[in-house]
Amino acid sequence: MIRAIINGEEKVYNSNDFENFGAFLSKMLPSGMVLKSLKINDKDIPISFVEELKGAKIDEDIKIEMEFVNTVEFLKETLNDVLGYINNVKVLLPQVASSLIVGNESGWKAITDLSDGLAAMENLRNSTQQITKLSEEELNLSKNREEIANTLRELLNSLSNRDNIEISDIVENKIPDVLDYYIEYFSKVLEALKKVN
Repeated sequence: MIRAIINGEEKVYNSNDFENFGAFLSKMLPSGMVLKSLKINDKDIPISFVEELKGAKIDEDIKIEMEFVNTVEFLKETLNDVLGYINNVKVLLPQVASSLIVGNESGWKAITDLSDGLAAMENLRNSTQQITKLSEEELNLSKNREEIANTLRELLNSLSNRDNIEISDIVENKIPDVLDYYIEYFSKVLEALKKVN
C-alpha cells in the first residue's frame, strides 16, 4: 500500500499497480506542473535524486509526500534563489583570489565550488531558455555571450595548467563579468515572467 500525500491531499494506492517509482510519479504529476519537494517515509529527498529513484521498485508499505507547483512559479522561485546565490558568490571572489595566490587549499576548494556553480548556472540558463522560449536578443542583454564563453574557456585552461596567478586574476577580474551576465539574464527573464502573469 502506498500512502500518498499530494499537495496536502491524502490518497491510498496499491504498490502493485506501479512498475516502479517513475511510473508512480508519472501518474501523479499533473500537466504543467513540476515536482517541488519529495518525502519518502518522512525523509526529505533532494529533487536531484529523483532521476535515480525512477527505476526503484516501490515497497509495499510506504508513505510518499509530493508537492507539485506550476512550472512558471517554480522557475520564478528558482531564479530568485539563484540570483541570491550569485550575489553571495560575487562578494567572495576577492577572498578566493587571495587564497589562490598564497596557495591556500581553501582557495582550490572554492574554485571547485565556483566551477560547479558556474556549470549549474549554465544548465539553468539552458533550461530557462527551453521553458520560456526567450532568446538573448529578446532580452536585450548588455553582455555578449561569446565573451562570457571565452572567459570560461580561459578559466578552464588556467585550471588545467594549475597557474595560481592566472586563475586568481581571472577570478578577481573576469568572473565578476560572467556573474553579471547571469544576473542580467536571470533578472530579465524574471521581469518577462512577471509581465506575462
